[in-house]
Amino acid sequence: MFSVVVMLVSLSSLVAGQHNQGAQVGATQPVMRKELSLGVAESVELIKAKLTEKGFNIFTTVDHAKNAAGVELELRPTTVIIFGNPNVGTKLMQCAQEYAIDLPQKVLVYEDADGKVWAVINSQVALGAKHGASGCQALVEKVNGKLGKLLQSF
Repeated sequence: MFSVVVMLVSLSSLVAGQHNQGAQVGATQPVMRKELSLGVAESVELIKAKLTEKGFNIFTTVDHAKNAAGVELELRPTTVIIFGNPNVGTKLMQCAQEYAIDLPQKVLVYEDADGKVWAVINSQVALGAKHGASGCQALVEKVNGKLGKLLQSF
């Protein structure tokens, strides 16, 4: 019973949006995040430029706040950039085909309730564990490291 309570408290902290993890994550953290100094719109443009510069394909950008306004709902600025590199993504899917549900990669840029702007990327270590990609742990860790460095460049 105690472990269930601890797990629920941990999950509620995660759901509450606590941001003290920083950009470095361990195997237990589902995402990597970094606080940004620009607003959401400016950050999205900067991140798209950096992704293009690094050779990633940008597939689309989803402005969730704009979509919410379209149905007369309010949402703080929240944008997802969907990007990837088929050479890397294909290798992840060859290792664990269900990885495809989390590809292409995504970076979320949003403004929190305190007005801080964050960039968030999924931890590949967490996704690798989620999809049972134990046969390619070195690749998963390499991709995670590269995405972590990319996040730090934003």
